Amino acid sequence: MSDLTINISKLSEGTHQYDLEAETGNVGLDERFIGSVSVHANLEKTGRQLHLRASLKAKGKFTCDRCLDEFGKEVGARYEIVYLTDEGMTPGSKEEEVQYIHADTTILDLGEDVRQFLVLAIPQKLLCKEDCRGLCPVCGVNRNKVKCKCETKEADPRWDALKKMSLN
Repeated sequence: MSDLTINISKLSEGTHQYDLEAETGNVGLDERFIGSVSVHANLEKTGRQLHLRASLKAKGKFTCDRCLDEFGKEVGARYEIVYLTDEGMTPGSKEEEVQYIHADTTILDLGEDVRQFLVLAIPQKLLCKEDCRGLCPVCGVNRNKVKCKCETKEADPRWDALKKMSLN
């Protein structure tokens, strides 16, 4: 069980708000994530249904895909889950994820969902900044820090026809 739990044993009908925090390691996040994870959750109880809306934030240290420097970045995500206590009920919206829980469940553990949504929120292309100049292909220096005098070779002219196709 993670540190991100909500006791639902005596939860009254209506909307309830929770601000939860846990260390990244206690949620199962890898070494790229540092510090703690913050979760702001709205939990709405109606009958045998719980509708959770959560927003997550965590900080991480990543390696830039262009210049290979390490940089810090905040990663955030939002998600919704409907918890149903009776498998005969149907969710209200097809865009919401549905999880079935036993009627005698007393604790909602958000840890695994938080871990999954934060990992999925990491961009596929990690850049230290949008205009990162990357590494020089000749000498290998970081062009963000040093201006090298290397000459870059022209591309093979046989590829010109391909370039023209991509411009159309």
